[in-house]
Amino acid sequence: MRARKAGLLGQRTWGRNTQTAGDAGADPASDGFAARVFAELAEDLPDEDLGEDLCDFLERYEPPSGPGADTEADEEFLETVREAQHRIERGY
Repeated sequence: MRARKAGLLGQRTWGRNTQTAGDAGADPASDGFAARVFAELAEDLPDEDLGEDLCDFLERYEPPSGPGADTEADEEFLETVREAQHRIERGY
């Protein structure tokens, strides 16, 4: 159990693993920024399960259909997620 927790703690919520070999030159400031953006998004959308990777979420997202589906609200939701993803990619 302890080893599993240690492995999970090594995971960042935006889809990168702290224990990868390519992470040696990662900028801690940009990692902190990505964590803040993801936290802001989770706060803005508390009822949504965004997963660990916003790109993956956007790829697999299917808008609700049927009576009562609000396409305008759905597009606003997707735009919010896309903007957060772009902010993380840009680093500001």
